[in-house]
Amino acid sequence: MLPDAIPTVDLEQPDAAGAIDAACRTKGFFYLRGHGVPATVIERAFEHSAAFFALPEATKTAYHISNEHPHQRGYVPLFGEALDDTTPPDFKESYDLGVDLPSDHPDVVAGKPFSSPNVWPEVDGFKNAISAYHDAMMTLSERLVTLTAQGLGLGADYFDAAMRDPVGNLRLLHYPPSDQPGASGGCGEHTDYGFMTILAQDDVGGLQIEASDGQWLDIAPHPTEFVVNLGDLLTHWTGGRYQARRHRVVGGLRHDRYSIPFFLDPNVDADVSVVPTCMADETADAYPPINAGEYLQSRFDATFVYRQ
Repeated sequence: MLPDAIPTVDLEQPDAAGAIDAACRTKGFFYLRGHGVPATVIERAFEHSAAFFALPEATKTAYHISNEHPHQRGYVPLFGEALDDTTPPDFKESYDLGVDLPSDHPDVVAGKPFSSPNVWPEVDGFKNAISAYHDAMMTLSERLVTLTAQGLGLGADYFDAAMRDPVGNLRLLHYPPSDQPGASGGCGEHTDYGFMTILAQDDVGGLQIEASDGQWLDIAPHPTEFVVNLGDLLTHWTGGRYQARRHRVVGGLRHDRYSIPFFLDPNVDADVSVVPTCMADETADAYPPINAGEYLQSRFDATFVYRQ
């Protein structure tokens, strides 16, 4: 266990933007403290996540994510996702939500991907607890987007147009114990897709990141801190200056593991091009402009069983 494998960024420190830039340049992952999200909001989200996953399988399956294709809302059962196509599907179940748009919202009416009302399971207090957590993540994300722009030497509002209506997917994840002989692993090796991911994890452990020498390093849970990692689209925006880092959740867990990643992804209409302050980097030419929505769709299509 190497708890210092990634740096810690404190949003209350004077040069938080510089600290984020340094972490993004060197590690692609960092612990985040001073984030301002109340502990009670996090605790209630975990409590209601566990309550949902404790429901009978038939009840959970009634909310199957395929009912809301292509908007990524609902329940994904065990083996419903394969983040690494060289290994068996992931031994985890999830419940996916996003920005809870009303049915008459123009993006919903237009059928834009990831634009939909949420599907709320009938679990007492679930909607209130998870909505409060999602709201907190959206607020925190605005700070991270601004600080990232400043760390790159851009105007504080540089990413605002592309991030004004972010996809903002939230996943409630449950990894059952898998310490029995022949049990599969937890979550395959992968990079995340979008701008940044903000992860809350319980105390079970199991998250690992790939080091530059190919070794896998444990990322210890810190009870009051999030783990933040970069996504592929931020790598693209920075012309490779910031690198999304491969990570996984190992199998062989002896206890139930719960985590809640929030995926901060751009508007589906956003075009992602290398930012001005990274254009002179040697790697910049390897990153031609791409459309965020099309890229996200391609990654979901490649990993979720129900889309194939």
